[in-house]
Amino acid sequence: MDWMTNEDLLIIIVNSGCITLLVVMAIVLGAATRMKSGGGVAVLIVATTVPVYIYNLSRSVEFYGVAEIAVYPACFMNVLLLPVLWLFVRGQLDKTFKFTAGYWWHFIPACISLLAMLSYYLPMSREEFIEDMLEQANGVENFVALVNDFIVLFQLVFYFILIFRFLRRIKQALQDNYSDSDYLTIGWLPRTVTLFGILFVIVFVTYLISPRTDVWLIPILNVIAMSYLTYNYIVYPVAGYICRLDSSVSEVKRASKTLWQTVDLDIGQMKLNCARVIDILNSTHIYRNPDLSLDMLSRETGIGKGAISRSINGYLQKNFFELINEMRVREAKRMLLLLKSNNYTIDSIYRECGFHSRSTFFLAFKKVEGTSPARWLNEKEKY
Repeated sequence: MDWMTNEDLLIIIVNSGCITLLVVMAIVLGAATRMKSGGGVAVLIVATTVPVYIYNLSRSVEFYGVAEIAVYPACFMNVLLLPVLWLFVRGQLDKTFKFTAGYWWHFIPACISLLAMLSYYLPMSREEFIEDMLEQANGVENFVALVNDFIVLFQLVFYFILIFRFLRRIKQALQDNYSDSDYLTIGWLPRTVTLFGILFVIVFVTYLISPRTDVWLIPILNVIAMSYLTYNYIVYPVAGYICRLDSSVSEVKRASKTLWQTVDLDIGQMKLNCARVIDILNSTHIYRNPDLSLDMLSRETGIGKGAISRSINGYLQKNFFELINEMRVREAKRMLLLLKSNNYTIDSIYRECGFHSRSTFFLAFKKVEGTSPARWLNEKEKY
């Protein structure tokens, strides 16, 4: 293989390794989720770039017969990734979400890209196709490649604005209405989306600097992002958390918006409401209920949900979620100081304080105190 350069060898090793890893991740993800609760869509996300790397690999080893076939699914799946990512995020955070005919328009750009590729490459002879491949390897873009780049660039801006606006609204709605600290475990979802955003930006920047880097650097970064998605989706299933809520996210979003629009309180009334809320929380220890919601607190205090939400946000400068979990952490600190004398254990403490699991207790504690319970206790015992 005298024709092979060191760069060709690097491309072959990287792309073949990435194909293997992505296929393994897709199989593991499918087996772990049984293709339920969005597991099938997660598998599709992981598998979308496999045709791209098959195309890169076949082009590098001069298997142009394979490249002629792989170029079509590679192009289609490359443009399909961001719409599927959006639908995945939407489906994970809204248990009422169903894929209907109204969502098919998200796949129109991928179909346009595929039709452009078919109209461009099908009339070509093998020799013309090989010549086109060699030109692309040297950084000369053909018309359909430029169209594909434009579509992906537009999608990059459009879908990331769409996804992050949705995530921001979801976060506000959940934290205004629920105290479940398991919410902290789904923080990986926006971080995963951010990783994909960084990945796409690097794709364009590196391609502008050196066209050949996209066939070895990007696969490595993509596998890192997909590994992060696969691990967190299996360990911290978002759908499982959302299904425990007594309302759908879309209902919570609408209710939360209504609360803020219809309630108008002065600072004195907000202060009185907050005093009533905190008094009830301290006297009844209702914050120890891991499923405590704004609706439950409203019934306990006799104050409307809108008034409570407005008062906590306006007077205490925090949301319902933050208030309740700060009180849980305060109780946990009290119990940690009595750990030895009262034969408490970490497991008994997090349950008694209102946390669903040990992991969410540690996350909530670190968010409030900036350190783990063990380190906090060690610092206290020094004095």
